Amino acid sequence: MPTQFSSSAGTVRGLTRAALCTACACLLAPVSIPIGPVSLTLGVFAILLAGALLPPALAALSACAYLLLGFAGLPVFAGFAAGPGVLFGMTGGYLLAYPIMAWLLSMVCEKTRSRGVRMAGVALANLCCYLLGTAWFMAATGMGLWASLSACVIPFILPDLAKGWCALWLAERLR
Repeated sequence: MPTQFSSSAGTVRGLTRAALCTACACLLAPVSIPIGPVSLTLGVFAILLAGALLPPALAALSACAYLLLGFAGLPVFAGFAAGPGVLFGMTGGYLLAYPIMAWLLSMVCEKTRSRGVRMAGVALANLCCYLLGTAWFMAATGMGLWASLSACVIPFILPDLAKGWCALWLAERLR
């Protein structure tokens, strides 16, 4: 019986942490600085924090819950936007990459304690976001690759790596 209780308590603890990461994304992502068609937000920080803190399935679940709340109309996207129009709009691919980002970083963090490897995981997670988001953006707008990269990726590389470093730093202290 104690094993069943421990498993149940662990499940509740994990789901609570995932819900807190979702709440963190909901609070941080709406505050944004528009830079062309894509906004600079702390949403990436919140998603990477979930990836650094949670097991892979819960990290992805937390990101999916964030997306579902925004889809349902809660103003949790950049600029306090909400709804399916945002999620399926020209920058929706970046948002839809969030569960992949969280899962990927969580997989890396689960396998190693090396800060360098974990930062490589941050870079890989961001690369996935850039690939999916830019392909989506190009399909939605008809813009070419170089114009899309110039508008939607290049200005964000250093800030996103800095957010990833901060997420890893904070996760180490919260564990």
